[in-house]
Amino acid sequence: MRTYRLQVRLLQTAVFLALIVLIAGFGGMFDGADKPSPAASGPISSDQESTGNNAQVPSNPKIVALGDSFTYGYPGEPGESWPHRLEELLQVPVVNKGQNKQTAQDLLARFDQDVLTEKPGRVIIFVGTGDAIQEVKLETYQNNVKGMIEKAKSNHIVPVLALPLPFPGSNKTVQDSITAMREWMLSLSQSEQILVLDFASVLYDQQGKGIKELFANENYPNSKGYEEMAAYAARVLK
Repeated sequence: MRTYRLQVRLLQTAVFLALIVLIAGFGGMFDGADKPSPAASGPISSDQESTGNNAQVPSNPKIVALGDSFTYGYPGEPGESWPHRLEELLQVPVVNKGQNKQTAQDLLARFDQDVLTEKPGRVIIFVGTGDAIQEVKLETYQNNVKGMIEKAKSNHIVPVLALPLPFPGSNKTVQDSITAMREWMLSLSQSEQILVLDFASVLYDQQGKGIKELFANENYPNSKGYEEMAAYAARVLK
């Protein structure tokens, strides 16, 4: 009889321990459901902005567009530029700080005056063609872009990178340089979790040819082209 009671107690203990293990297992499953896996987070694409890093949340809606001819609105006037149209679409202040014939070094040199004094929530850095044309070394270009990113972040401004546009009217050396800049900037944006704009996605077709009705000449957009750039930037920045 005693042996039977001992067996029953052992059986009850085993069932009790099994229930504890089972409950703990379910608890772990529910805890893990709230935590995204590293694979699920992935790199930032041009259509979404990181919300996992507080540094990516703008302190205010104001935007400064810092760049070269493509930001200024050449061959037209700033009133036809994509920053001007972007301001209308987003209904937030967008300051056009584009100047013709600029390199990344030029932008870095005027960053304090043209960006920091404006105290924006975001700055769009759009440069590269001038560096390629002037045969600036890739490493020099990279250091200047990094310098602007560091200045922005240290002043609580969210940097946004715009990939350099192709420049079909140039020689192969210039085109290869722009390609290298674009590839490097994409890689940097992923490692630094920085939002990227690729205006080429709306100005060029799938074969890499400029859409004729969007260009004033071989390399520069017309008024309609800048409208398309603004519409694209508005979709991404929203």
